[in-house]
Amino acid sequence: MSEKVETVKAEDATVKSEDNKVTLTKQEVNKSWWIWFKYCLTVFGYERLQAPGFTLSMLPILKKFYSKDPDKMVARLKCHSVFYNTNPVFGAMVNGIVASMEVERGNGAKITDDFINSIKVGLMGPLAGIGDAVTQATIPPIILSIAIGLSSGGSPLGAVFAVLGLYLSSMALSRLFYMQGYKSGREAVSKFLGKQMTKIQDAMSVLGLTVVGAITASYVNLTITSQYVSEYSTVKFQEILDGIFPKLIPMCLVFLGYYLLKKKKMSAVKLIGVYLVIAIVLGVLGIV
Repeated sequence: MSEKVETVKAEDATVKSEDNKVTLTKQEVNKSWWIWFKYCLTVFGYERLQAPGFTLSMLPILKKFYSKDPDKMVARLKCHSVFYNTNPVFGAMVNGIVASMEVERGNGAKITDDFINSIKVGLMGPLAGIGDAVTQATIPPIILSIAIGLSSGGSPLGAVFAVLGLYLSSMALSRLFYMQGYKSGREAVSKFLGKQMTKIQDAMSVLGLTVVGAITASYVNLTITSQYVSEYSTVKFQEILDGIFPKLIPMCLVFLGYYLLKKKKMSAVKLIGVYLVIAIVLGVLGIV
């Protein structure tokens, strides 16, 4: 019975493909991704930035091939300990690609340290730019806008949705990119940084702008209460504006905020002060 158990463990530890090459188990691949997702910013310093987290994520793969060869293990760890910095979510694709290369290298492929590092350096910048735009400027506004709607009336559901939405969306995207990188290997470089990634980025941008427009129309309110009363009729200025362009004033307020933040480099705190002054002045004058 004990011999059968040992045999099963040995088979799980070393899975070989049809061409007699050692491959990673699904559990090992998932472990590598999970380590990166949890610890990508661990021991974060300006000398190496995300290098410790990247190295840690490679440990399950390196142990597979070099657990009995300390010298090679140290060499592989040093290879991945150089400066590295990218978007934690989209950058998971680099981990997947490098993990695939380490498997090939462990099976005897002639893949040099310089080549692996060139892949990391070449991809970390573009993925950081795209990833930061999506994970910081596109996804959070979408999730938080939905959370704001759910929080109406003081419901705690909005807060719960915001926390879970932000965390689970990052987790799902991170795993998706890691697995795609691992499956595609070196081919993922051209696959994801070509037209396909451009289309994804454009689609996310359009979606983000659509949601921002919906938020503006739904939650930014400024109504002109003043009206012109004559002997024959009453003219309501707000109805005239709505007939020309519904929600015109809220849209103008949003563009004013964008102009002050983007062009004039005004801080968010000062912008709130500007809006407060506008509201007070218009209220005193009886316009709103």
